[in-house]
Amino acid sequence: MKILQGVVRVEDISRFLERFGNCATFLNADYLADKEHAELAAKKAISAWKEGRNVARTLPVEIMLYAAATRQINRAIEIGLKEGENRVVVVVLGDCVEEVKDVLEEKEVLVMDEEKIKRLKEFFNITDEELKIVGVEKLPLLIRERVILFDLSK
Repeated sequence: MKILQGVVRVEDISRFLERFGNCATFLNADYLADKEHAELAAKKAISAWKEGRNVARTLPVEIMLYAAATRQINRAIEIGLKEGENRVVVVVLGDCVEEVKDVLEEKEVLVMDEEKIKRLKEFFNITDEELKIVGVEKLPLLIRERVILFDLSK
């Protein structure tokens, strides 16, 4: 598994994703706390897939469910690609790294700012009280905890 990040331009989501099949999962960087969030989601999804505990019909969607810490595919799709320019983290599972690099402008996109903190708190239902107790610097840890709890509750 390899994790890449950067920007991709997508005109037709279905056609774009068809190109990669189960080889790569493109996740919206604005909903990922850090690289470890993507890695944990991918590892847990792969494990669930191998054990037959998967919810989705494809591994990329299963990874999105874990990254979003939800069983609801409609909710997890928020973490997926949109038409236009996308800031993404790509989980590359197969030998398609070069194909991904062909469409990816590699650059650091996992930047935490006030807007992202607010978005992550809302999306993952993290309360002000939780953040007050652990500190905002531990927000990525709280989100990874949500991924683990999702795995345990499946």
